[in-house]
Amino acid sequence: MSGHLLLVTLGPVQEFIAAARRTRDLWFGSHLISELARAAAKALVDHDASLIFPSLAREDPELQPCNAPLRNGGEPPLAIANKLLAEVPVTQDPQQLVLITRDAVFSRWGALADQARANAKGLLALDIDAVWTEQIETFVEFLAAWVEVDPARGGYREARRRVEAAITGRKNLRDFPAWQQQRLGAPPSSLDGARVSVLADPQRRDVHLLRRYRLAVGEQLDAIGVVKRCGGNPDQFVPIVNIAFAEWLSRAREQAPLLLKQLLHACRDVGIAQVVRGDLPCVSPLPFDASVLIPSRWQTVLYELGIAADPQRWGEQAVRPLLNRLDEPYPYVACLVADGDRMGAILDGMASADCHRTISRALAKFPQEARRIVEQEHLGSLVYAGGDDVLAFVPLPRALACAQALKNAFSSIMIDACIGQSAGPTLSIGIGIGHIMDGMGDLLALGRRAERLAKRDEAEGDRGRDRNGLGIVIDKRSGGTLRWRARWDDWNENPVGRLLNDAALLGERLSTKKVHEIGTALRRFPDPGPGLDGSWTLVLLHDVRRTIKRSETGEAAPSPPQLGLELDEATEYAVAHARIDGWVRRMLIAKVFAQAEPKPDRSQRVA
Repeated sequence: MSGHLLLVTLGPVQEFIAAARRTRDLWFGSHLISELARAAAKALVDHDASLIFPSLAREDPELQPCNAPLRNGGEPPLAIANKLLAEVPVTQDPQQLVLITRDAVFSRWGALADQARANAKGLLALDIDAVWTEQIETFVEFLAAWVEVDPARGGYREARRRVEAAITGRKNLRDFPAWQQQRLGAPPSSLDGARVSVLADPQRRDVHLLRRYRLAVGEQLDAIGVVKRCGGNPDQFVPIVNIAFAEWLSRAREQAPLLLKQLLHACRDVGIAQVVRGDLPCVSPLPFDASVLIPSRWQTVLYELGIAADPQRWGEQAVRPLLNRLDEPYPYVACLVADGDRMGAILDGMASADCHRTISRALAKFPQEARRIVEQEHLGSLVYAGGDDVLAFVPLPRALACAQALKNAFSSIMIDACIGQSAGPTLSIGIGIGHIMDGMGDLLALGRRAERLAKRDEAEGDRGRDRNGLGIVIDKRSGGTLRWRARWDDWNENPVGRLLNDAALLGERLSTKKVHEIGTALRRFPDPGPGLDGSWTLVLLHDVRRTIKRSETGEAAPSPPQLGLELDEATEYAVAHARIDGWVRRMLIAKVFAQAEPKPDRSQRVA
């Protein structure tokens, strides 16, 4: 025997992170899971286990805890996934090691919870001790399984398969204990209705803390919600609106620097909430809550901060001149969710722990690249990047280029790590686009929907086009939901370039009206089905060509190939129908990106 293979998983993850109303809820929830995994990793290596995933040695500085978005040296901590794999030597009892690791995780969780409770003292009810303790102690899901690594039974590869199966089986046996402690008459949490609130009655809450943690008057938080909202320094969390308007603000700094400077002074003088993240380019032009750029939010922003100034008068003096110069920014933001494809198959092919560590070390490089791409190159904010997973918010005009850069970086790293593999893993990326006033959970759900769309082609029986995709889901407040998917190897491996070209064509040579006309006409044609022969194809293609060719300006209209639309008369009706439908959806998606592009300074526009 050569020891044991130990697998530890922590939860809950997806539903916990998604339960968010503000950026700080989302970020700290993700950070918290990473910190608990960091504590588990440190406990394992401190007791002679050899980590495989993540591949960290005992003296690695990334094993040290980190309570803030940045370490003291100014660098963000490595995000550690909630799944840890380690080799346990024959000299170590795996059961005892699991108990030690579990204690380390719960100790770290308790310390984070205690700090948040201290931060929120003036917001909490007096009779919460028992409820708080039960909610905190029952939150973390710690699961572990271990198997012997026996060369006679398939060695490392078979041991990993068996330990994964053991964990999966345990996850299927969920525990649902009833709550023992309740506060009679207390409302449920606004983030998780299954837990009762631990906050005091609204009139008894500390006004200063209400403003500091941006707690709405009627908002209720359970103990877990308090940890997410009150953990860390609130000035370190970037409001979603600052990310959405980052490209617009970057243009404002170039085209109207004096008006932007006037706004900065006005925000400072009146006491608008600051954002203390000098490391993030998206914050640089306006290190204050960018909600002030939305006239309908002036009253709410000043009221939440307890500012006595007249909102309308302040906004007209401080903000309106800049809006008149540049137009109001487009109020939509992109939630970008990325996930590696075929990672399970790649890992199943690993014959030894050292081979697995090679992949693990490669995956450790990707989060660093993802942070640079999202935050430094594309004015976004990274919520989480661990292994092959990415969750980020980026300004809409930068979303496509950001997705392309992430895909390229992942491919480059994986090619080097998977030498000898027949096919390396790819990266599927979803871009969910929603209004900045939508709930944080709604925005995250859009990103998740887009990622699922990127993973799977919706055409029946075409599973060969699954994965390696770019999926986009747009939820417009007027116009419903738009969906579109392409593989990264479509259009000569450049679907992003195709969409950007489409956006440019819509602004120059093709009217959106024609796109809608073709979409309306398509709905008048019969749905594909048996008995519809090629004559229907000819009629459909003729109608589309006629609409595109009709000139509205006197200039020559672009041809279908120039618009990225293939109209082959030899194509079956079902294929032609699907192709035109996909083109209409793609052009409507492109229109949204065209609308999001900041307009030039009014003084530079041609009348």
